[in-house]
Amino acid sequence: MAADGVAEAFERFARHMYEQAPDGWHTAVLSADIVRNGHGGEGVRYLREDGTGIYQPSMDHRAVGPVLVELFHDLAAGERFRNVLAHLTLDAAGRFDAAARFDLRGSNVGNTYTAVLRDGLPPESLDPEPVAADPSYAGDPDRAVTLLRALDQADLNPPATEEAIAAAEAALGFPLPPDLRALYTVADGGGDDIMDGLRWLTLAGLGNADLTSAPQPGGWTTRWDRVVLDAEPFDTVRRATGRPGWIPFAEDYDGNFLAVDLAPARLGRPGQVIRIGNSHADGPEYVADSVTSLLAGAAADPDADAEPVVVGPHSLRPTAQAVRLKGAGIDSAPLAGLRHLRRLWSSGPIDLTPVRHLPVECLQINVGSSLAPLAGHPTLRTLTLWPGATPVTLAPLRDVPNLHGLALAGAATVTDLETVAELTGLWYLELSFDQWQRIRPALDRLDNLHAVTLGGNPTARQAIEWRSFFDSDPHVTARLSRAATGLAG
Repeated sequence: MAADGVAEAFERFARHMYEQAPDGWHTAVLSADIVRNGHGGEGVRYLREDGTGIYQPSMDHRAVGPVLVELFHDLAAGERFRNVLAHLTLDAAGRFDAAARFDLRGSNVGNTYTAVLRDGLPPESLDPEPVAADPSYAGDPDRAVTLLRALDQADLNPPATEEAIAAAEAALGFPLPPDLRALYTVADGGGDDIMDGLRWLTLAGLGNADLTSAPQPGGWTTRWDRVVLDAEPFDTVRRATGRPGWIPFAEDYDGNFLAVDLAPARLGRPGQVIRIGNSHADGPEYVADSVTSLLAGAAADPDADAEPVVVGPHSLRPTAQAVRLKGAGIDSAPLAGLRHLRRLWSSGPIDLTPVRHLPVECLQINVGSSLAPLAGHPTLRTLTLWPGATPVTLAPLRDVPNLHGLALAGAATVTDLETVAELTGLWYLELSFDQWQRIRPALDRLDNLHAVTLGGNPTARQAIEWRSFFDSDPHVTARLSRAATGLAG
């Protein structure tokens, strides 16, 4: 759209705001995410000189919708944009300033804006590819069939043919465990609760394996600091939310499955049973060493540790992998007893010295916590600093080899923000508008960034300006951005 057309479109809307203004107003603000047939936001807000608001029904969320949609189409000028983030300020003298950016919108995680710069997400874990110590199947086909025949079989399906079983295995790309395979010669699935309370899938239903052969979906706002936890007993199931060789054979209709695991971790057995699906975003759950054991009721029951680990007011299992600490002045020394800790959240400042020797991957900590103990940490992958005014230095992060995500928008005072430019392995970075401005001259050094987020409660106007920091071609900025300043007299 030509520059004069943009100015005219903004001026028309500013004039509409001006004409609808209530008595006693001083400034008016429009901040909206507009799509082709609607918008999000609060409508137009009118403010008195002292900053208090004035409600104007003719410009509330619903009433202003048609005019905003018209503004969208005027700015889009026929291009197939999905949305536009628009910000317009107007004063009682008729002066206005407006800016807009297409294909930029706020996320559902706080008041933040995220831009994806390149394809790809970080791996769910850095664990080496395991080799099962015992590659034999634990299940017993004859016993599994005997156990199945002993159950109420009224709602089971007729047997599957050998040809049908072989065809299913060919489609899956994996042979079924011998005990599960034998069960299909008795019945082709059925039974509302025959498999530990879940419905046994037919051979045709095993096609759901396509849904679980890859990590669970999610964007950068939810996956940049995802930690996949270990199943217990430890080292039996690979840390993932989906992978080839996990074959669902029973479902609960809520997106959860029992699956046979044909690609176990070091201490697992091929054909072991695990729980996966929507309720297991943190990782799979180990159930039994085989379908045979499942039918026999011999599901896993890890021994409970007798002595809890006490950290301040928190009594924790020694096998805890994710810990949330609330309160200030907590003695963190007992954390050293949590040998499986993967994720730590602390609302108050804590001494991170015990974390140095733990397999922690994700830290979300108060900005008052010194980062010095993290230097050289081998497993730390993501770090979030909670809001606070305490000065913090990032220098220890230079020696954290696997750090791929960093969120600093809540850290009011970073004494050496320029250190961020030295963390060239970062995939994800979240900063406040002021912080992004400070490191903007060094952005070309962070050429591995896959996604960036503007945090710190930014305005839409700041978000529009920030997004242009990452346009390598000025013609892209010109095409996706719109701005105008003038009089709506």
